[in-house]
Amino acid sequence: MTAEWLPERLPEDVDAERSLLATCCSPGMEGTAAEIVLLLEDDDFAHPGHRALFRALRGLLEHRLEVNALTLKDALDQEGELQRVGGFAGLTEMLSAEEVGRPQVLADLLKRKSHHRALIRLGSRLARQAAEEAEGPDTLIENAAQDLFRRAQGDRRKRGLEHVAHVAQESMERLLARLDGQGAPGLRVGFSRLDALTQGFQPGNLVVLAARPGIGKTALALNWLLRSAVHHRAFGGLFSLEMSSEEVFNRLLSAQARVNMKAVQAGYFDAKVEDRLKEARNELVQLPIFVNDQASLTVRDIQAMVDRHLSHANQRLDLVIVDYLQLMSSPEGSRGAKQSEAVRIGEISRGLKLLAKDRQVPIVVLSQLNREVEHRQGGRPQLSDLRDSGAIEQDADIVMFIHRRMVPVQEGQEPDRTAELIVAKHRNGPTGIIPLYFEGEYATYRELERDTG
Repeated sequence: MTAEWLPERLPEDVDAERSLLATCCSPGMEGTAAEIVLLLEDDDFAHPGHRALFRALRGLLEHRLEVNALTLKDALDQEGELQRVGGFAGLTEMLSAEEVGRPQVLADLLKRKSHHRALIRLGSRLARQAAEEAEGPDTLIENAAQDLFRRAQGDRRKRGLEHVAHVAQESMERLLARLDGQGAPGLRVGFSRLDALTQGFQPGNLVVLAARPGIGKTALALNWLLRSAVHHRAFGGLFSLEMSSEEVFNRLLSAQARVNMKAVQAGYFDAKVEDRLKEARNELVQLPIFVNDQASLTVRDIQAMVDRHLSHANQRLDLVIVDYLQLMSSPEGSRGAKQSEAVRIGEISRGLKLLAKDRQVPIVVLSQLNREVEHRQGGRPQLSDLRDSGAIEQDADIVMFIHRRMVPVQEGQEPDRTAELIVAKHRNGPTGIIPLYFEGEYATYRELERDTG
């Protein structure tokens, strides 16, 4: 069964297309034509011949060749598209169309018509797929939301060089606000030394937090999520590929109430502890924290869910956490799915970086370390210990490691709770080591009040 609707005539303006091309192909208009070519794409022209002429014009401009009827004829001929414009006679007829003084107006008109055509096709495809019932409604909704968001973002990405004056006003306002002590340059996560070192996690940053299993990287990431929500009302999203939503909530509850959750789950608590848990629960449900515990997520899945969240009124995301990188999946048929694990992980880390940049939100991704760190004296991690791919280091704006001395505890001894947060890479600032103290019973890290030297 198929169901598809298209209007008898899609939105188009062939005369405007012809006038725009004639204007851009006229002598001395190379500068204007280069600006128009940057703004438009092949599909913005409804007429097949106009699309072919646009491609020929773009090719001449890219190779810095003179644009005239003969060079356009040669370019079309080499691509086998001369007959698409009606031969040389058809080409000269196209170029004889009325020229305009403000071709930007026509470019905007064609872009608007193109958007309407794309939306009609998107809606028609969605209606057909829904009628066929080949995929579930959630998948169709997420795919459509992603297509709509990409359509909305497309033109914003096609910017040329900007004069510094266009950037100056907002940049100076932010700098002066910082000098006056107003506002945070990035998202503060409630660890004073870390916030001072990084100046907060910046929109568009990919932040990697890595450690060996059992060190507590999830606990630290949840501390950042919780403290940024409590102190700065930051909207945070957590994609937990390992723990269930209930486990995540219990950890947040333990940290907020400062209650040993393992003891509570074993039944060792009294009315006082119960009151603290209920109070912490009431505080948590008021915070803008969102959780997804779906396993085997791909970057595309995360992007679709982020876009769907952002499409809702009054919703935003100030922080996204992915726990953790090596558990993410690659789409079937992708390059990463067919090649080595290093290539696969590199493809995922690049996708997360692009997602952070495109959606202008800091993404914290947790990562495992390889076993080489266990054989090194002192066991302190370094960048080469990132598991599976050097691409993680390349894509990340900030790379941090948690280092703890995992010494066996003798009977009657207290475990060593000290730890280090090693900022090993910081693309836009200094690196350093921040001393931490781990309170495992509360799933909490806190900074130690001592000088690092």
